[in-house]
Order: sequence, then C-alpha cells, then structure tokens
Amino acid sequence: MNKNEKKNEKKFANLKKYKVTLIFAGIALVCASICIVCVVKILSKPVIGFYGIDPATQNAICTVIENWSGENNGSKFKFKTLDSAKTLESQLFLGTKPELLFTTRGSSVKIAADSASKNAALTSELLAKMASSFRGAAISGKKNGTVAALPLVCGHFEISVNTTAFRNSGMKAIATWDDIEKFLKIQKKSLSNPLIFAGKDPEVFLDLLGALTEALDGAEEYEKACALIEEAKEKKWKASALAEELCGSYNAPLYTAAKKLSEWFTQGLLSRDCFNLTGKDVNAFLKAKLSSVVFMPLYAHRTVEQDAIKRFSTIYFPSERSPGTRKFTGEIIYAVPQKKNSLNSRLAQYLASEAGQEELSRATGLAPVFAQCRTPDRQADDVRYWIAATNTPLAGLSRESDLTQKQKTELAQELAAKIKTGNFQ
Repeated sequence: MNKNEKKNEKKFANLKKYKVTLIFAGIALVCASICIVCVVKILSKPVIGFYGIDPATQNAICTVIENWSGENNGSKFKFKTLDSAKTLESQLFLGTKPELLFTTRGSSVKIAADSASKNAALTSELLAKMASSFRGAAISGKKNGTVAALPLVCGHFEISVNTTAFRNSGMKAIATWDDIEKFLKIQKKSLSNPLIFAGKDPEVFLDLLGALTEALDGAEEYEKACALIEEAKEKKWKASALAEELCGSYNAPLYTAAKKLSEWFTQGLLSRDCFNLTGKDVNAFLKAKLSSVVFMPLYAHRTVEQDAIKRFSTIYFPSERSPGTRKFTGEIIYAVPQKKNSLNSRLAQYLASEAGQEELSRATGLAPVFAQCRTPDRQADDVRYWIAATNTPLAGLSRESDLTQKQKTELAQELAAKIKTGNFQ
C-alpha cells in the first residue's frame, strides 16, 4: 500500500467514526426530545377552551368542572377563553387547540366538530337519556356510534311579563301577539317604556329578530335569512345592503318581524331608548319598575337581581303554528373534544350523567338536556318542556354564520336604523 492509499484509508476511518458519533448524538437528541415532550405533557394542565359563551355561564361551567376534578382525580385544568370578536375558524390552529372546547349551537359547533381529531369523538351512548329534540342537535362523529359534539344545557329566548301589572290590566290571558300588543297599550298609560330589550347588544337583537321571525312567519323564513347572511359573509361584506335584503321589502325574510318592532317603536310601546340599552341597563329598568315586558335570553334572565325578576313570569314566543312545526331559539351549549384524551371522556360522561346534568343546570340556570332529572326552578323546567314539545331549537340569528363581532355590530345597527325610521316598502 502506497503513501496516498494509507492517507485515504485513515481519512475514511476518521470519517466513519465521525458519522457513528453523529448518529449516536442524533439518537440521544431524539430521545431527549421525546423525554422532554413526555415530561411537559405530564406536567402541563389539560386546556379547556370556551367560545361564544356569556361570562356568567362560562364561570359556572368552570366551577362544575373544578368540583368534579377535585372529587374524582385531583387533576387541574387550564381554562382558556377564545376571542369572540374573531371567528372561531381563525383561532383553531393545529397545535394550539384546546383538548376540549365548549361552544354554542350554530356555525361554531360545526367548525369545532370538523376540526377535531377523528379519535376524539365520544360514545353516542351518552345521548340515550336526552329528549329527542336535544338528541337531534348532537353532531355525529366520523366513526359509527360516536358523537363529535355533545349537547349539555340549553337556554331560550323568552318574554317576561310583570305579573302584578298583568293582574291589574283586567286581561284574562296573554296567549297571542294581539294580546301582547293590547297589554303594552294598557301599560303605556302609566309607563314610558312598556317593552324593552338589550338592543345595543348585537347578539341579543339579532337573535330576537330571528325568534320573532320564526314565531310570525315560520322557520322557513328564518332559514332564508340565515342563507342571505352566509352569502353576504362569503362576498364583500356590506351590512347596509344585507339589511335591505333581510327586511327592506315585503318578500324579505325578516320583514314582518322588523315591521312589527317598528310599529311598536313608533307608537311608544317599545322603549325609545331600546337600541341604546345594554344588559345591565335592562336589569336597572326592571329593578326600578320602569317596564312591564322584556324580551331576553335565559342566560340574561339569570343576571337580573332576584327581587326584580321574581315579579315576572316567563312565556314563550306565541305563534299560530302548531308545536310540531315550531323551532324555538335556544343557545344549546356543547362539549366538543378536539383531541383524544381519557380525562375528557370521563368529564363528558359525568356532564352527561343525571348528577352532572343537575349540577350544570343548577350552576348555569339553563335547562338540562336530559328528559328526566331535577331542575333548579320553573324557568329551567319550562324551557326543557317547551323544546322537548317542539323540534330541535334554532341557534339564534347571531350564531348561524361565523361572523366577527364587527360584522354582527354593523348588521345590527343597520337593521335597528330601519326599524327606528320605519323605512319599509
């Protein structure tokens, strides 16, 4: 072997040693990374996310979860509120999703179910004790016998009437919209604000218009309005043009509802300040006995001081249509697992048990989805009965499309402007 050959052989041997060293170093690095990931997963708290749920209800759900955790396995959760001003779709990035997401009926629950891991779905046996209207609201998983979005509790858009004012009115019943209008005219003699709602809150106002449309013209017109909003979202957004499409002419889907509110506004039956009122303002009006009728969702009802709300009785939106064709507006809250996690499964099993349903209903004030279990009061029991006697509830016009807060606000303001001016063809 000559000198050059010996030199090359030595280089090759050194290179071989270097490669072996690199391989072992790489293996060690991979093992270390795996160990770090495992340790992080063990030490990190499972993340439970919330989207589009009012703060009081969210806090109540968190309390129920923490109580369950403390009594069963001591595991701690990290709670994360997703930004409701943004669309849900823009916030569900791979790697940053919560293990479990709580959200409401409408576009958000569909997006959450679509984004979930295939193996994250729960057993459909959890639906067995639910009333059929609520079972119909569940979203099936990608595998047979599974459910991707589990209904847990439900609200309702209600009419609350001051019982003392009703007794003093001389009326025998309030069962139709004509009855409501008659009662408001009687109240107008002594009150400046017979009827109120939180018109400054775009979600409340849009959901009210949808609920009123279903009651007056049927769910078909509601669905037409949803289609127009979704179409406008996919195009260049222009709230003024959309408002015109929704209620500007006789054939528009929200025309009857918007015109009814406009008539009441012009007659002074609907508070002149209505579109400037927040939920807190509504509570203050009720406390001060300034109004006799209020339109509000059940979650808002739960925020009114007991001394004020106890003077009111709750009824559903009346309609000439039969119960079998009706779909009330109700903000169903779901649990939607995003990742496969045994802790999520155990928690969901508890929340969909009789004990869990009773605790959730008691904590949130919303109606349980189980056909048979205790409720905290008459309101929650009535909501469960009303929805069970009709069909799977509507999500609410504010929730049907994945709109930003800015888009909801713009649309609500344009619709409110038409109602106040009475600009209808």
